[in-house]
Amino acid sequence: MRICKLKLSQFRNIGSLSLTLDAQAQVIALIGPNGSGKTSVLEALSLLTPTRGLLVAEGKTQIQSGAKEWGIWAQLHSGAEFGQAYRQEGRKSERIFTLDTNRHPLEAMAHHGSVVWLTPQTDFLFSGPPANRRRWLDDLTTALIPAHAGAVQRFNQHRQARLRLLQNGERSDWLDAEERLAAEWGIRVLTHRLDYLTRLEPHLHGVALALQGTALEVISDPTPIAALKGKFERSRDIDARIGRTHAGPNTLDLSGHLTLEDSRSIPLAQASSGQHKRALIQWLVGHVQLLAQAQNRPPLVLIDEFSAHLDAPRRHLLMETLLASGCQIWLTDTETPPVNLPGLHVIPIENGSLMSPTKEGQQL
Repeated sequence: MRICKLKLSQFRNIGSLSLTLDAQAQVIALIGPNGSGKTSVLEALSLLTPTRGLLVAEGKTQIQSGAKEWGIWAQLHSGAEFGQAYRQEGRKSERIFTLDTNRHPLEAMAHHGSVVWLTPQTDFLFSGPPANRRRWLDDLTTALIPAHAGAVQRFNQHRQARLRLLQNGERSDWLDAEERLAAEWGIRVLTHRLDYLTRLEPHLHGVALALQGTALEVISDPTPIAALKGKFERSRDIDARIGRTHAGPNTLDLSGHLTLEDSRSIPLAQASSGQHKRALIQWLVGHVQLLAQAQNRPPLVLIDEFSAHLDAPRRHLLMETLLASGCQIWLTDTETPPVNLPGLHVIPIENGSLMSPTKEGQQL
């Protein structure tokens, strides 16, 4: 997935931005002071997926103050044109996606490319709450299995509908139907996650990832949907009391281990900051290689605060590896990165505006 043109309107602190890239641009460096709008550009790019993007923000919080909607438009090197808008009218909101001017469901974006990112927030992925790890895993799984985004959405819809019925005291056929549908979509979510991790494993070097939780028991059952539905039925009373679902893919956690130079293996939850970053980058590289092999379509890579992630030699090695896989890379920094890379496209940005008078970056 490679971008050749990008336009933003009323998105966060960016009133209007129009960018045309040189055909050879593979590394796009957004350079400017803190608060200038660099991360807002990356966030907009991350929304060219059926996910909530790198900051996991609500659409209404991304609308520039005083406006009623934001818009994103991008043209890919393949010729496809993506358009996306979020509109807020009173208590009603709508996120609209168009492909080549025709409206499509959000998950259609995953069939044309994918986006993966590293941000300062991902540096704490394995020391933070399990929900962050599940969301990260689901975003990457969607890149390989586009239907996964819809499965996660449908599971959450039916899970939440079930909870509302329980808290209202319902014990009816309607509740039974919601539990059956939550079980059907929940098994799809579980299957997709396991499939992604299985296919990713050969591309990981020094990192091991595994799902954990009692919900995995249903996968080995001869009738997994019935087994998961049975878990829902048995947890009705406690779920109604505390308003949370105690069974299903929403209860799983993702564990990780890193193999050190001396062959010792340590849990990522106990790793140092540097070890944690190294494991995430190895996962990112493995993910890129998996997509390049499975789809011949490497993802768009976003790296926020580029200099903060690794020392100079490791940064250079990372960039060379990603470029060799055919990725286009967008990064932000306060200064021009001191790396000599082919196709480096430097774009000064300040106060949400491109500083180049031609609205184009300088090809180095």
